[in-house]
Amino acid sequence: MELSTGSGMKTTATLGTVFTLVTFAPLLTGFLLVARASYKNRERFRAVCMSEFYDWSAELRAGGDPWSSGDVSYRPPAGVIHRGECNYPPLFLRAFEPLTLMPPVTAYWVWQSILIASLMVATLLMMRELGPPAGVAPYALALGAALMLPEVYGALYESEPTLLLLALLVAAWICDRRERSWAAGLMLALAALLKIYPALAGGYFLARRRWATIAWTIAFGIAGLVLSNIGDQRRFLNASLLHSVWLSDDRWLRNDRSIATLSNIRTVLDWLYGRALPHEAFGLWYGLSAAADILLLVPSFYLTFRTSRDRELDAPCFGLWLCAAIMISPIAWGHYLPLLIPLLLGVAMLMMRRPRFNTSGALMLALGLIGSTAAYFWSPLCRLHAFFIATLLMYLGACLLVSGWNTDGELAAR
Repeated sequence: MELSTGSGMKTTATLGTVFTLVTFAPLLTGFLLVARASYKNRERFRAVCMSEFYDWSAELRAGGDPWSSGDVSYRPPAGVIHRGECNYPPLFLRAFEPLTLMPPVTAYWVWQSILIASLMVATLLMMRELGPPAGVAPYALALGAALMLPEVYGALYESEPTLLLLALLVAAWICDRRERSWAAGLMLALAALLKIYPALAGGYFLARRRWATIAWTIAFGIAGLVLSNIGDQRRFLNASLLHSVWLSDDRWLRNDRSIATLSNIRTVLDWLYGRALPHEAFGLWYGLSAAADILLLVPSFYLTFRTSRDRELDAPCFGLWLCAAIMISPIAWGHYLPLLIPLLLGVAMLMMRRPRFNTSGALMLALGLIGSTAAYFWSPLCRLHAFFIATLLMYLGACLLVSGWNTDGELAAR
């Protein structure tokens, strides 16, 4: 009997060790991938987008106008590089300014550290709010999965602020759930002031009728606009909306990594015309793009409004708004996809808690995730605009899942 008991204890210990290794293997793999990518990209401080952020912010700090482009009368301050064609808001450049006091290589590593830390904080906070089973295993699995998402490395490679925006948006969602409306408004306003498209996440709070959060967002947004200089805001809007290069750059608009409805509809129209879209047809292009964007928002608003009494559906509904936001953003590329992490985590947690789910929705979501991963590694698939198709599949699949869970909840309530 004692031998049997001892053998059973050893077996249990062995199984526990195996479970621990399986649980932490993705996390260890993720950290190794980050270390490998960081070493491989160590010279990227000289490249886009890091070099642009550095030069634009340095010029603004020196009193110049980084949004000026094509103005032959403009003379930049001495000692700074004038790139022009800046499409980032003034607050982002002001927030980046302290890094321009450092050598470019040091600024690059500080910025990369901020982005990686933002990803980790956003993932862990999201998991804590979702209320996973006790223990560290769920957190390790979630963080490992986030670190292994291919486009995380796309964002790091480009030095894009996507991961920082993710942390701010997750913080806004959590603060709102905890009735800290002023903090939620501050986080959402900061995200929108740093990069305009996160403002679309405000639709979630509107559909949930979180009026205090919306009011605080507006108040902090106005304060941010004033504090970051109205004149700079005017120059930014003039450069990015009225005289933006990307509206006339056919090569950019056909970029196969784009996940924006604007550029993907342009690709379809070019194909139908058999050549670059003539300027006279731009009205059709803009009209179709606007209609597509509105259609994207309808299911997000409807599902968020209808599920307002189901607290467990908060996370996937919030994720739907982030997914819609990156497709509506006119300059969204594949490296915006880490903003889908809240949607993916929210859906995964609900699948464990509610085994009954819409099979078609789950299949579409899985195909989208697989497709976006494959497109990252296989360029021929990328050239078929797989990033946009995959993102749309994930969005539609998540809509079906949320709709199914909401229907089950309504039936149970009856």
